[in-house]
Amino acid sequence: MLGENEAYRVVGVSEIRLSRTSSLLSDASGVMNECNVADQKDKDLIETSKELLETSKDLIETGMVQDWVMMHVFTLERIVQYGLVILGLVLAVYASQWVRRRFLAQTVEQFRLQNLLYRLLRRLAFPLLLVFWTSLLIVVYEVLAKPYLIINTVNNLAIAWALIRLASAFISNPTISRSVATFIWGVTALAMLGYLPKVVEWLESIKIGTEKDSLSLYDIITSTLSVAVFVWLALVVASMIERTLQNNPNLSVSAQALLAKISKFTLLMLAFLFGLNAVGVNLTTFAVFGGAIAVGIGLGLQKVFSNLIAGIILLMDKSIKPGDTIVYSGRYGRVNSLSARYVSMITRDGIEYLIPNDELINHQVENWSYSDTNVRLKISVGVHYQTDVKKAMALCIEAAQETPRVLKSPTPVCLLKGFGDNSVDLEQRIWVSDPMNGCANVKSAVMVRIWEKFRTHGIEIPYPQRDLHLRSIAPECLAELIKD
Repeated sequence: MLGENEAYRVVGVSEIRLSRTSSLLSDASGVMNECNVADQKDKDLIETSKELLETSKDLIETGMVQDWVMMHVFTLERIVQYGLVILGLVLAVYASQWVRRRFLAQTVEQFRLQNLLYRLLRRLAFPLLLVFWTSLLIVVYEVLAKPYLIINTVNNLAIAWALIRLASAFISNPTISRSVATFIWGVTALAMLGYLPKVVEWLESIKIGTEKDSLSLYDIITSTLSVAVFVWLALVVASMIERTLQNNPNLSVSAQALLAKISKFTLLMLAFLFGLNAVGVNLTTFAVFGGAIAVGIGLGLQKVFSNLIAGIILLMDKSIKPGDTIVYSGRYGRVNSLSARYVSMITRDGIEYLIPNDELINHQVENWSYSDTNVRLKISVGVHYQTDVKKAMALCIEAAQETPRVLKSPTPVCLLKGFGDNSVDLEQRIWVSDPMNGCANVKSAVMVRIWEKFRTHGIEIPYPQRDLHLRSIAPECLAELIKD
C-alpha cells in the first residue's frame, strides 16, 4: 500500500510541475508576442518618419527650385531680354524672307560668281540679321551698364549658326547640308550651355549587347558620324580626281572613266576603314566575320558585284564607252555615262535608260561607233513601170548628194531591188558619220529631195491598184450600171 501511495504522490508532484512549466511557457509566449507587436509598431513608426522626411526634403527642394527659377529665370531683367530676343527672331525671319526673294540666282553661266554670293547671302541672311540685332542690344546694355546674359548667349549661338551655315554651304545636297548644319549647331549649343557632358554621359549609359561585348549608344553615334565624315571627304576627293582626269587630253574617255571608278571605289573602302578605326573599332575583328561576309556577297550582293565587275570589263576592253551610239533591245541612243552599276543611254526622244552592266556583257549589243562612226542607211523608193528607171536612179543619187549630212565618201548608191505588184522597187543607200544626231531626220531630208526631183522631171510614184473581175451580175444591176 505504501508503495502505491508513494507512486501516486510522485505522479501528482510531476503533474503539478508540468502544469507550472506549461503556465510559464504560456506566459513567456505572451511576452514574446507583445514584444513582437512593439517591434512592428516601432518599425512602422520608423518607416513613417522616413517617408515624412523624404516628403519634407522634396518640398524643400521644390521650394528651392521655385525660388531659384524666380530669382534667375523670371526676373524682370530676364523677361525683358526674352522679349527683345523674340522680337529679334521675328524681325530676322521676315527680313531673311525678303532677302531670299530679292537676291535670286541668275540662270546665265557668266554670273557664276554672283550666283555663289547670292546663295551665301540667302543662307546666312537669318543668322547674320540675328547677330546684328543682338550685337546692337549688347551695345545698348553696355551703355546702360546692365547685365545681358540672355542676349549674349543668343548672340554667341547666332554667330555659331552663321559659321556653321557658311561651312555647310559647300555641300551640294541641300537636305544633307541642312541636316549637318542643324546637328553641328545643336552640339555647339549644348557645349556653350554646359549640357553636353551630361548628354554624353546619358548616351554612354545606354548599352546594347552583352556585358562583355556591350556597345553604348554614344559609340554607335560617334562611329556613324566618323564613317559619314570620311565617306564625304572620299567623295569630294574622288570628284576632284574625276574632274582632273576629264581635263587630261592624253587619256581616252574609257580610260578616264575606268581610273575615276577605281579611285572612287578605293577611296570609299579606305574611308570606311579609317572611319571605324578613328573611333577605336578593332579592324581585326572583321576577320572573324570573313565567312559570313563572303556568303552575303555570294547571295545578297551577287548582282551588285556582277554589275561592278561587268562595268570594269566594259571600260577595260573599251567595247562601250561614253559618247558611243548603241542599239539595245530595239532602242538606239547615245551612251551618256558609265557608273558602278549601270550604263546611262539617252535616246533621241530624250528618254534616259539605265541598263545594268551585266546585261550589256551577256546580251547582244550593236555599237555603231565601236571601230567606225560611219553608218549606212537604206531608203526604199518605188516608181511607175512606165518610168525611165536609170533616170530615176540617177535622180535619187543626186538628191542624196545634195543632202548636208550625207557623206561624199562612201558615195551614195541606188539599186534596183525588185519588181513589185504596183511599182519598180528601188533602194537608196547613204552613209552618215553622226548617227547620234538622228537617222530618221536625214532619211526624211533625202526623201523630200527625191520627191521634189521626181515631180520636176515628171516621174510618177505609183499607188496600189486592183483589177476587179465579175463572174456574174444580176440583169437589173447591169441595167442600172448602164443607165448611170
